[in-house]
Amino acid sequence: MSVKIEVGGQLAIQRQLDLLKLPPAKRKRLLGQIGRKVRTATRKRLRAQKGLDGQAWEARKGRGQRRMLRKLGRHLAVHSQSNRVDITFNNPLVGRIARQHQEGISEVMTSGRMRRIHGTPDYDAPASRSLARALRQEGFTIARHGGKGRKRPTLRWITEHLTQGQAGLILRQLQDKETKTRWEIPLPARSFLGATQTEIDAMADHLIEQTLKQVRRP
Repeated sequence: MSVKIEVGGQLAIQRQLDLLKLPPAKRKRLLGQIGRKVRTATRKRLRAQKGLDGQAWEARKGRGQRRMLRKLGRHLAVHSQSNRVDITFNNPLVGRIARQHQEGISEVMTSGRMRRIHGTPDYDAPASRSLARALRQEGFTIARHGGKGRKRPTLRWITEHLTQGQAGLILRQLQDKETKTRWEIPLPARSFLGATQTEIDAMADHLIEQTLKQVRRP
């Protein structure tokens, strides 16, 4: 994933003409400066958790206030030429993740991929407390001593008497869910890469004016 700023593209017409008057080496240097400013603006958005429109990103569901996309900014690279500059990611995997978030492309997950990422669960291990809490929330009950009615077990009882595999099976039955091997994770668009036209114009105006003054000096 990358964003491109070209001489014949995003810059205002007058600035394109001003830029084309410069020697190729100076154009490359100036476009590189614009690219670094765009990279800085992108990193600021990542820290502020805001999109190109200045609005805060949609928060994660059920994951508290943990910051999102925290490490993407360190992978940004600037590649300038005499007629354009690219702001891109130096790692293809990071670039793919960035594009998914920038454009809101849903993530397709499979059971095989989950195993590669997290490893194969130990179904014989004791049920975790998070799984125990999920069972209680779904109304899981056990028989009372003496067979008189049923009751909700404590978290401790579940973790001591059920395995991970047993608890997971019961939870799926309570939720009336089939075991899925493939599912889609919706991902809202969280724009951050690039700059608005107003920002690019302001950067270009300042830098081109400085460069032209240096060129005009006797």
